[in-house]
Parts: sequence; C-alpha cells; structure tokens
Amino acid sequence: MEKPNANTVAWYDRSTPADPRAVRGQMFGHPCAFVNGNMFFGTFAQTLIVRLGEARAASVATGNLRVFEPMPGKPWKEYVQVPAGAMADEQVATLAREALDYTAGLPAKKKTAKK
Repeated sequence: MEKPNANTVAWYDRSTPADPRAVRGQMFGHPCAFVNGNMFFGTFAQTLIVRLGEARAASVATGNLRVFEPMPGKPWKEYVQVPAGAMADEQVATLAREALDYTAGLPAKKKTAKK
C-alpha cells in the first residue's frame, strides 16, 4: 500500500480541524484524525479521505472527487476521496470540519479488550 508523501502529509496537517475533539493518529500507517474513536479524516496514498455520511458523500462525489474505494468493489460509502489539486485547501478544510461534526454525532467506538 502506497504511503503518503511529505506533501500529502503537510496537506492533511493544514486541513485537519484545530478542534479539541479531533485526535490525530494513524490507521494502516496513514495519518488520520478521529473523534470518539471513529475516523473522520485521513490520508490514503496521495489523497485525502473525508467522512461525510453516505448521502452527502454521494452528492459530493463529482468530477475528480469520488466515493472512497480502498479495494476494487469495496466502497466506503460514507467517505469521499479528494485527489491532490482537486479542491482549494480552504474547501478541503471546510469538508474536514463538516466530517468532524458529522462523525462526532455517531456512537462512540467501543474499545475491544486486548488478548
């Protein structure tokens, strides 16, 4: 799996909301942001992924933006994938804020006990 380069990580850093609810971490070696244990924003190769809910993601997925599909035939229907240069940084930051607010309204992810 292709890891994000320095430019993509910097883009992610600029776009992640400065909000105390947003917790930065990683998933599969990719920088991501979480709220209540649920991922709402992150990187995938040289793109950003944004969790907006299924209906909103479908409405935003036009042009270069598309519903996130990490593996062919396995879409994450709540997420939209943003390629580099597809949107201005301010627009991506606005989507990331929307994703934080949307995901904060979901039930908190329960931690599983370690074996």
